[in-house]
Amino acid sequence: MFTITDDRIAGTMLETHRRGVRVRVVTDNDKSGDLGSDIERLEAAGIPTKIDRTPYHMHHKFALFDGTRLVNGSYNWTRGAADQNAENLIDTSDPMLVAAFQRQFDQLWAKL
Repeated sequence: MFTITDDRIAGTMLETHRRGVRVRVVTDNDKSGDLGSDIERLEAAGIPTKIDRTPYHMHHKFALFDGTRLVNGSYNWTRGAADQNAENLIDTSDPMLVAAFQRQFDQLWAKL
């Protein structure tokens, strides 16, 4: 996820992690230090996090759930995206799409 600043989403991620569900985050260095960023809080709670520190943006905005569900779109996990912006979001269980995005996540995770 390019940026995470919506405390409601970060809170759900923390809750999920506390229940013993594996949560991992890949994000961008230019956004991880922004005012309101939840990345440090997620890391401090023990959620494995990888930060892309290349000169380019890790601009993906997708999440995978249990290897069976994909949420993808323009939507950053920010309050502005939730309350103000014109955004798009697709929630799918299409196995081909889930697998393709899982490969992308795994490649990013391994590279960083």
